[in-house]
Amino acid sequence: MADILSQDEVDLLLNAVSKGEVESPAHEPRGLPDRQDIMHYDFRRPERVSKEQLKGLQSLFEAFARELSIMLPPFLRQIVRADLVSIDQLTYDEFILSVARPTSLSIVNMAPLEGNAVIELSPSIVFPVVDRILGGKGVALPKPRELTEIENRIVHRVMLMILDSLRRSWEQLIEFKLTVVHQESDPLIVQIVAGSEMVILVAYEIHIGESVGAMNMCIPLLVLNPVLDQISQQTRFMRKMPQDVMDRTRSQIERVVKKASLSVDAILGRATLPLSEIAKLQVGDIVQLDTDMRTPLHIEVGGIPKYRAVCGRRGEQSAVQVVELMTEE
Repeated sequence: MADILSQDEVDLLLNAVSKGEVESPAHEPRGLPDRQDIMHYDFRRPERVSKEQLKGLQSLFEAFARELSIMLPPFLRQIVRADLVSIDQLTYDEFILSVARPTSLSIVNMAPLEGNAVIELSPSIVFPVVDRILGGKGVALPKPRELTEIENRIVHRVMLMILDSLRRSWEQLIEFKLTVVHQESDPLIVQIVAGSEMVILVAYEIHIGESVGAMNMCIPLLVLNPVLDQISQQTRFMRKMPQDVMDRTRSQIERVVKKASLSVDAILGRATLPLSEIAKLQVGDIVQLDTDMRTPLHIEVGGIPKYRAVCGRRGEQSAVQVVELMTEE
């Protein structure tokens, strides 16, 4: 009991502290980390994909873009280029609210992974694709509208080719069995996960001839979680595409492009008439063109002037003979 202070000793200590004769201990909270170690965490937007995993996803989705650029040209008979624009993490609600209406949405089953993804093709690319497949030049509509049943079937065929490209680009990681479950035009009625669930949004810019549009892939993290660790591990060994793979890919692209068919048109000439005169045109009327009989014709390849030629005949068919290569002005 000798360690217990008497009341007089307590009074003396308190008096000494008040006079500054004894230093009082600093009152610092124990067990709390330095303020610099505290990180803000938004429970509404949890970042569940690491930087390493994002790098892996970027490599896979860049490979997907290359596959698209190889697979689609023979089918559409036009040069196609797919560019990866961004990979973002957001909630499913945020994705749905960002999608314009109407649009083309395909719900895709990601077997053997559990769950579905959504692939959106914007109207600015869907209608040129449909027009091209139906024999047109790939013209976009001035105002978007919902797809007809026939147009939806055409888009379904295109989507199967897109899924085949996706399967090829991921085949070293997982053997996908991708299928289109449903097609829809209104994003508000497409519900593949709860609105608060985090998703990966992959944005592409697609160039088809003169048309440019967007393709967006929305994949829930719940679906990707089983392979995220594999993706990050694979990235450590695939920082850069080996030179032999690059050469093989380039050769494959060249072979596909050389087989693509392009329209070749001999332009006799053009004329501009008022609509009132066009409405009065009858059989036997003569329309004066803007070219001279002695002037070589223009040969257009895929709608682009490339050659000058003279008109003639080969056998029983009309023909042209190329006399000059047109240079770009």
